[in-house]
Formats: sequence, C-alpha cells, structure tokens
Amino acid sequence: MWDYASLTKLITEKIMSATQTGKPVRILTYILGIAGVVMLVLGISIYGVAAAELGSQRITVAALDPGHPGSNAGKPVHGPFTALSQVKAITHHLGEASQTATGGTKDPTTGVVTGGDETLTYGTAPSFTLDAQGNCVGDLALWTDPAGQGTIQCTKGSAPQVTGSLDAKALSGLRGTLTTGSFLIASLFVSVLAFGVAALIAALGAVFILITVMHLLSAKQAVRAASQSATE
Repeated sequence: MWDYASLTKLITEKIMSATQTGKPVRILTYILGIAGVVMLVLGISIYGVAAAELGSQRITVAALDPGHPGSNAGKPVHGPFTALSQVKAITHHLGEASQTATGGTKDPTTGVVTGGDETLTYGTAPSFTLDAQGNCVGDLALWTDPAGQGTIQCTKGSAPQVTGSLDAKALSGLRGTLTTGSFLIASLFVSVLAFGVAALIAALGAVFILITVMHLLSAKQAVRAASQSATE
C-alpha cells in the first residue's frame, strides 16, 4: 500500500527527473516565452502605429446635435473608442441628410430633424444630377421612396417630376453624400479592427509570458523540494 509520504516523494522525484532530463519541455517553454515577448512587442507596436496613423488624419469627433453632442464630441480621433464615436456621428448625420432630402424638417432651436426617410443608403438612393437651372442632366426612371415619401422621375433637359415631400435638389446630391459617408465608416471600422487585432496579439503574448514564468517557477520549486527530500 502506498502511504501519503511515499506517494509524495515519488511524484517529487518524477517531477525532478522530468525537469532535469526533459530538455524538449524546457526548450518548448523557452520558445513559448520568446514567442510571448515577440507577440507582446508586436501587438503594442501595431497599436501604436494604428493610433499614430489615425491621429495624423486630424479627424475630430463630430457632435450629433447641439443639445446632445454625444460621447467624445470634439475630441481628436486617435483610438478605437473615438473612432466608434465618429462612426456613430457619421451614421447620425447621414440619416439626417436622408431625412432632409425626403421631406424632413430641422428644428432651428434644437437642430433635430424630424420626418422624412432616414433609411436611404448609397444603394437605395436615386442617382441623378441637376444643372444650374434645376433641369435633369440625364434620364432617371421612376424612383419611389421605400418609406413612401414620394416619387421622382427625370427626363434629360427637363425639370424633375416630383410627387410627395421629396426635395429634388437635396435628393440629387444625396447619393454622393451617402457614398462618401459609407466609405468613411468602412475605413474607421478597419482602424477599429486593427486596434482589436493588436490588443489580442499583445494579450496572447502576455499570457504566453505568464505561462512560461509559472512553469519555470514550478520547475524550480520542484527541484528545490526534491533536493530537500533527498537530504532528509
């Protein structure tokens, strides 16, 4: 029968033997530690480069409305949180532009736009251009607002035929505005993704370093315990 002391001594001897003779284990431990250091430095470097490049664009987080500017309004965009705040602001203002072009009105006091259709995107907005006289530069087949705010149709050289609450002048430039806004949102999301990947790499590197240190300390303690047992 195994008693507790004998079993403990046997386990300690096995650990010491594995520590002293297990070169592959030690090598893998050192490799893990080196990889952790490299990943930690790489993650921090990527995060720093992404922050510097984003900050060099000199973007400032836009306010949502005068009465409710939103989080981080007025701050420079140089990190993931300010980038997300700017995405929120761009999305808000694109919705307001869509509302205004489809009959929405802005309160002069609060700056809040009410009415209209805020759901238009560069894929659903009509594509047409007006000249200086307000006439259509090209033809546009009958377009109906998805929210039912009205219809518009263009014949080259003639004034647009509008029904409902649509604003032909505002609607003619809406598609370009929505396209630019969507591109900016996509670019900011790419920056946020870069920050997330950098943070993940750095965190994994820190975990690898911690595992390496804990393994080396455990091995050292096992050797010390085995040495003390051998001298008793």
